Amino acid sequence: MSLLKRFDVSWTIGVAAILLAMASAGLAAKADILIDGNATGGSLNRSEGDGAFRHLRALQDIAEANGGNRASGNPGYDRSADYVAAKLKEAGYSVRFEEFEFPFFEERTPPVLLTNKSDGRQEPAPTSAVRTLHNSGSHDVTARLGGVHLDLGDSPPSQSNSGCEPDHFRNFERGAIALIRRGTCAFQVKVDHAIAAGATGAVIMNQGTEGQTGNFSGRLNHPVAIPVVGVTYEVGRSLDLTTRADDGAHVRLAVDTAAGTRLTRNVLAEIVSDHDGPLIIVGAHLDSVTEGPGINDNGSGSAAVLETALQFARKPQQVHIRFGFWGAEENGLVGSRHHVASLSDQERSSISLYINLDMVASPNYGRFLLARGLADKPTAATAQRAFIAYFREHDLPVEERSDGGRSGSDDSSFSQKGIPTLNLFTGAGGSKAEAQASLFGGAAGRPYDSCYHRACDTVDNIDVKVLEQHTQALVHALGAAATSARSAETPSQKAPVP
Repeated sequence: MSLLKRFDVSWTIGVAAILLAMASAGLAAKADILIDGNATGGSLNRSEGDGAFRHLRALQDIAEANGGNRASGNPGYDRSADYVAAKLKEAGYSVRFEEFEFPFFEERTPPVLLTNKSDGRQEPAPTSAVRTLHNSGSHDVTARLGGVHLDLGDSPPSQSNSGCEPDHFRNFERGAIALIRRGTCAFQVKVDHAIAAGATGAVIMNQGTEGQTGNFSGRLNHPVAIPVVGVTYEVGRSLDLTTRADDGAHVRLAVDTAAGTRLTRNVLAEIVSDHDGPLIIVGAHLDSVTEGPGINDNGSGSAAVLETALQFARKPQQVHIRFGFWGAEENGLVGSRHHVASLSDQERSSISLYINLDMVASPNYGRFLLARGLADKPTAATAQRAFIAYFREHDLPVEERSDGGRSGSDDSSFSQKGIPTLNLFTGAGGSKAEAQASLFGGAAGRPYDSCYHRACDTVDNIDVKVLEQHTQALVHALGAAATSARSAETPSQKAPVP
């Protein structure tokens, strides 16, 4: 899941579709919808050696043999792409690689953050509490620390807009390292203002509000010239107190990174019918972050899509279906954006629906479905109802969400071109609210996935049962969408996408 993702903090609940009633005419009343005359519903009893989980074990092995990650531009991603392509070819699919360049960023050594006191003593920040922000500059600087509109007097701390306005830097000392609180506006905005004010580095401390106290990963939208790190609330507050109490104290901030462009690829597999007609695309990003193997984020989505493709390969289809495994999602949705941009207007207008899976096995899971652009789109609306019907039939609560047009997963690459989308997910690094804990179980106040973008995102970090539930929900919904696409929608009925 991309660092842009805001599944847990930026989206508002559109409709709390808790076991949504399916009373309207034409809606599925049970989970068994026909695909070319064959029922696909029913309960599923799979072992950890079967189903989508077997693909996660393979991806874990690939990561372990290739530096501990499957990040785009690295060998672990290429081997992951080879694995997926081989499985699809064995099943009879027409498979191709779609190559593209992407902006590459790599941290070569861990960041250094320490305080040089006036009496000669040094106080290093704990290594685990400091993380380099994606697209940080690569420099080693020592300077005074300047707090920026921190407002740390409240207990508990209130929401912060530190660094969001140029005026916050009115009294900032040029040449100093800026200490900024997370909150309200994008990291890029804070850092751009700091650079304009003459900062030689930036330390962004967590906000200190509920669920935002520990270490965190973040990205800048574009590379900057100064080193930028994120730290825990505790470390940030300690730096502020120490440097204000010791007027002669200086802070050393060192970041060692490499940036440039690299080549990577999407994996695309096709079921092409003998008839002209609409296209359905199902996708998930295949890459991880560099910090870990990315088995939940997003091995889980990729495994569910791959297993769905393998199940569909055994069924004759009457509609064009494409399965996409996107590269460089963690670098800014680059792979899916490249694919959509490479399509002609006519090809884009033929897409009835894009279904995205991103993190579908979180250990402290929710069950969320985000729909966009479904109005007057019968295939997309049918798939949405089919997802809900499947969960309802199996007594699995689900919550529909709305983000007002914002998203950080690959579905946004399609929705921005006017293509209706569905996004299925179980939660990332944000904290589970009491309402979601009551609905889904699990621990309120804890992250949906405490290993989000960390080395511990391994096969031990996922809920196997939830993974298989979402895989079979996808099989069911895709079958319903395929039937609808062939019977109810043709390209001529869709308006061209601008």
